[in-house]
Amino acid sequence: MNGQIGSATRPRTGQIDCGDRCGWWATPARIVMAVADGYGHGPEAVYAAEMAMACIGARLERPIEEFFSACDARLRDTRGVTLAVAIVDIESGNMTMASVGNVRTVLMQANKSYHMGSTRGIVGGGYYRLMPKTMAISPGAMLALFSEGLDEFFPLSETLEMTRVSEAERAQTVLNHFARDGDEAAVLIYRHEV
Repeated sequence: MNGQIGSATRPRTGQIDCGDRCGWWATPARIVMAVADGYGHGPEAVYAAEMAMACIGARLERPIEEFFSACDARLRDTRGVTLAVAIVDIESGNMTMASVGNVRTVLMQANKSYHMGSTRGIVGGGYYRLMPKTMAISPGAMLALFSEGLDEFFPLSETLEMTRVSEAERAQTVLNHFARDGDEAAVLIYRHEV
């Protein structure tokens, strides 16, 4: 794998399970990462988010648009999810990202932060035209995918630029300091390497 990945999730206060899920998969050709936020809370939200992760993991070679269309079809009998997916193409060094709903995607590289736009809708309930974005990424670039349980404008760059900690520790630090009270939250962090 050409990078380091870490994630952390936190259930809503008083709940055991979290309806926000992180997933990542590596093949010789690509790295696929996703965060799904099951609509609402409770077992139905957990089920929808788990179904989304299973659908993505079932066929990792798909173009990014097909991850969303396959999940949309598969989740029709669930509450649905908001979803962000990022794919790193190992050979080209490009990353392609897309999201539906209020799951956020932020790429940081060369001292700049790129907040990616999202398509309106719910995966499993229909969404507007997907708008994937492809960018060349360089060693040291960092990606954060996170659910609405985190404030969109928390000090991401300062938090992710901590030295000598793993991506899992970075993700946990983000949750510990910036997750909203009374909501569940998930964050996935990827650091690109050569």
